[in-house]
Amino acid sequence: MKRAKKLLALLTAGVLSAALLTGCGGSPAGGDSSSGGDTSAPADGGSSESYKIALIQQHQTNAFQITVSDAATAKAAELGVDLTILSADQDAATQISQIEQCVSEEFDAILFEPVDPDALGAASKAAADAGVVVINIISACTDWESYGIAALSCGDNVTAGETEMQHIADLLEGKGNIAILTGPSGDSGGLQRMEGYENILANYPDIVQVVEPADCSWDTASAQSTVESWLSAYDLDAIVCENDGMAVGAGNAAGANSGIFIAGVDGTPDGFEAINDGRITGTVSQDGGAMAANGIEAAVTLLKGEKLENNTIITTNVWIDASNVADYQ
Repeated sequence: MKRAKKLLALLTAGVLSAALLTGCGGSPAGGDSSSGGDTSAPADGGSSESYKIALIQQHQTNAFQITVSDAATAKAAELGVDLTILSADQDAATQISQIEQCVSEEFDAILFEPVDPDALGAASKAAADAGVVVINIISACTDWESYGIAALSCGDNVTAGETEMQHIADLLEGKGNIAILTGPSGDSGGLQRMEGYENILANYPDIVQVVEPADCSWDTASAQSTVESWLSAYDLDAIVCENDGMAVGAGNAAGANSGIFIAGVDGTPDGFEAINDGRITGTVSQDGGAMAANGIEAAVTLLKGEKLENNTIITTNVWIDASNVADYQ
């Protein structure tokens, strides 16, 4: 147990709240930060010790990431842990620096969604070797278990891609011109969703990609601009997007009830709104909020000295369209 934990064990309950270190009060390398949770006794009646947990997000610029941070904050409050939320602003070097600073400030656990799945291994291992519980959420690091990462909380991105593309194939009745919008080229989740797309497209030779997939980096404005350009050059029957933010951008470009099938992944509030007003057709929800909440819960379980039933925690995929969107809002 780290030095700070040994000292805290000697303090009385009345002194504990005053003695807690603030930890990562600002972004260690330029990222944004915010704090949530409280230090009251956990709702489940467990230990009253307040663990310090950091959540380092890829970024905080779309509805999915807001859902992630909100769910993490709610779960931290429920379990009575002290949560600090940081943004890496899509920069791997920033994220590495944030992990290192959280280790130096003696956080008990670090949750992170990797900006680059290949770049976080050494920092993760150093944190784990220092006694920090490290949890990988949403997008998996390459060979994550070999770097001391205790658990992975994510969705099944291949299945999500398959689910999304299968619904588009069904709507097209197996024939039509499509285009695909992707996340950042190195993002493991995006690559896995593309694998799912390709698995389904292999069964439909009459569904044709008329333009190369465009990397819009999860961004709504970039997607809108790209699709506006496409619509002037191609006759599209469907646009398949690797997240809801880009699907919303595509829907903005095409307009409501355009006749083009547009789908996304994530099940975010802006995606639901776009389904309701006819800008997009549907989305695959993997419940990013649950990925974060499950990660917090796994960290607390391990910090209490308990074991996880499974160190890979997978959320389920649900197709949401106009027929059932009301059930998820």
